[in-house]
Amino acid sequence: MKPKIGGATWCKQNIETEVQKLKSAGYDFAEIDLGLPIEPNGVFGVEIQNAKNIMPIISAHLPEIDFKEEEIERCKKFIEILSKQNINLFVVHLFSKNLPTNGNLDLKINGLGELANFAKNNNSVLALENTEEDVDILRQVFDKIPKIDFCLDIGHANLFAPENRSVNLIENFGKILKHIHLHDNVGGDAEKFDLHLPLGAGRINFMPIFDKLKEINYSGNIVLEIYKPDEEYRKISINRARKLSNLT
Repeated sequence: MKPKIGGATWCKQNIETEVQKLKSAGYDFAEIDLGLPIEPNGVFGVEIQNAKNIMPIISAHLPEIDFKEEEIERCKKFIEILSKQNINLFVVHLFSKNLPTNGNLDLKINGLGELANFAKNNNSVLALENTEEDVDILRQVFDKIPKIDFCLDIGHANLFAPENRSVNLIENFGKILKHIHLHDNVGGDAEKFDLHLPLGAGRINFMPIFDKLKEINYSGNIVLEIYKPDEEYRKISINRARKLSNLT
C-alpha cells in the first residue's frame, strides 16, 4: 500500500482555515500543529471537530517541551482530547531549546515513557521525531521505551551534519518507522536553518531517501511541513512528493 500524503497546519493560524487550504491544495489529510497559542480546552475540541468535517485529520504534533511535569500533563490533555476524535498518532521531539539532551537524557526518556504509556492507554501511538540527535542517542530512547515509534524528519536530517542522515536513520530504525515529515532546506548547523521550504526550494536530494523507503516497503503516511502561506507552494510540493512516492 502506497503512503498517503498529508499537510501540517501552522499553530499561528486558524485551524479550520489551515485545513481548508490543505484540502484545496489536494492533500489527503491534515496533521495538527499543537504549538502555542493553541490550548487543550473545550474550544479546541470543537475546532478540531469542525476541521474534521472539512477533511481527515489523522495525526498531531505535540508542542516542544522542557519535560516539566505541567508540560507533560498539558500534552496528555491534547492526547486525551484528540484520541476521543480518532486522531491517534502523536509526534514528539526529544530536543528542546531550554533543556539540552546532553546531561538530561534520563529525564527526557522518563517523560517520553510517561507520554507513550498514556498514548497507548488512549489507543494511540507516540512517534519520536529526529532533530539534532545522532543514532546512538535515538537508539537509547527506543531501547528503553519499546512503546514509542519513529518519525523520520527528512528536513531535520539535513541539518547538524555534513550530509543528509535520512538513509542512515532508515537503516537503523526502519522497522519502527511509522511516520515521515517532509520539507526542504539548504543545510546548516543551527536551528535557524530549519527553514521548512517547499520541495525543490532547498538543496536536499530526495531520490536516494525515497529509494531506501521503497526498499523497506514503507507504507506509512508522509506529512509535508511547508510553512509558506502561498497555496501554490503547497500544490508544487505535494505534486513533487507524489512523484517521489510513485503516486502519480
